[in-house]
This record gives sequence, C-alpha cells and structure tokens, in this order.
Amino acid sequence: MNSHNFSDSMQSEQKSQKRADDFYLNYLKATDIVRYNRNTKIDMKMQRSDIDVSFKRNGKVIKISEKFRAKDFNDLYIEFYSKFPDIRGWLDKSNADYITYFFPTRVFIIDEKALSEFYKNCLSNTVSDDIFKRLIEQYPNDNAQKARWIKIQDHSYKIQIIQAYNKTENASWYTMGIAIPFYVLDDFDIYCKKFNF
Repeated sequence: MNSHNFSDSMQSEQKSQKRADDFYLNYLKATDIVRYNRNTKIDMKMQRSDIDVSFKRNGKVIKISEKFRAKDFNDLYIEFYSKFPDIRGWLDKSNADYITYFFPTRVFIIDEKALSEFYKNCLSNTVSDDIFKRLIEQYPNDNAQKARWIKIQDHSYKIQIIQAYNKTENASWYTMGIAIPFYVLDDFDIYCKKFNF
C-alpha cells in the first residue's frame, strides 16, 4: 500500500515558496508580495479561495494560486476532488487571477478564469465520477494512475487519471484528478506563458 504523505507535501510546498518569490521578483518584476500561509482569519479565507499569494505588478494587485510539481511530466494536473466524493478540487473554488505552475526548471503562468471555464464546460462533462470510482475499486488504499483517451469537441486527447491516497494519523481520503498535455490549453485558447527558470 502506497499513500501520499500530506504533511510532507505541505513542507515541500513551503520550501518551494522562496523559489516562487524569486520568480515573481526577478521575472515578473512584482512588488509587495503577500503570502497567505498562516493560521489567521484572512489567510484562511484566501486559502479557501485557492489564493496562496498576491503581489503588485504595474500598480495592479494580482492573486495567484500556486502549484508545485517535483517532476516535469509536461502536463497540467487538475484536481477534480480534494477529498473524493465530497469536497471538490481547487478549480471549483478558486478566485485567483492566475495559476503559477512550477516545475524544477520551468514555470507556466495560466489564466485561471479561462482554465476554470474550460474545466466546468468541457472537462467535468467528459470525465465522470464513475471513472474515479472504478480506479478506487481497482486500487483501494493506494496511489494509482491510468491512461485514458477522451474526446472534447472534435479533439481526442490522451490523459492520465490520477488517484492519490492520503493518510494521516486520524483520517484517510482520496484526491482525484487528471493530467492533460499542455497543448490542450493552446487548442482551446487558454492563456499560458512558459518561463525557463
């Protein structure tokens, strides 16, 4: 049985925040960076809205949802459920302006509103809960990944269905999502800019 260690993920994310701040300062020329990672009322409100950090750029406040991946699989992971089947994933609740998606040697900035619309209007209609249920039945109490072809409008794409089995001292749950190739964003005119970093 393999489980995803939620505490380790949180610690890894906190270590990655310095690198993210360097990117915002040096590549985006951002100022006034504010992180929402404490247990205060305002920080918790921002986290529930999937906003990890905000900064000013050209005088405008930009709200960011950060995603960090330890390996570069050249795909975008989209969380459908943070706790299957009851708690929907980050795109369902996000009020961020952009997603910054960090790999070890590159960063993508993605328009959150356009991605959210694509998710709600196309992906969530194409990937049903039954697909996630079957994966859990096949791999109970374990992490799993399975390739699948889906059709969106006139396009066919090979995606990965991803199951993370999370376990803490007091609870266990499944986080369910999919990984799509980045070129899907181009096909549907979703703003996505790549930086080598």
